[in-house]
Amino acid sequence: MSPGEPYFHVELDAATDPVQLTARGELDAASAVALTERLDEAHETGKAIELHLAGVTFIDSSGLRVIAAELSRAQSTGLPFSVASASDPVRRIFEVTGFTDVIAG
Repeated sequence: MSPGEPYFHVELDAATDPVQLTARGELDAASAVALTERLDEAHETGKAIELHLAGVTFIDSSGLRVIAAELSRAQSTGLPFSVASASDPVRRIFEVTGFTDVIAG
């Protein structure tokens, strides 16, 4: 990562059931690809997927598109997908866009 470049990291724990993905940093057009790649890896396990966004400090429409695409994929594959946690900035965007029912609990 270059100095001044927004930070984003997503960890995958495939040993759990559901598979845990934990994202941290800014989820935007530049980092949405990394989340998509990790979601693809998670799908290879054949288990349900739980996405943790408590460490995400910013999300834009690119990040929302990745989550919407994953929700659609979950419906078509039958593999459950949920957002287990979300930071305040993510919750605000979810509220504005109608995604609040995606967050578990």
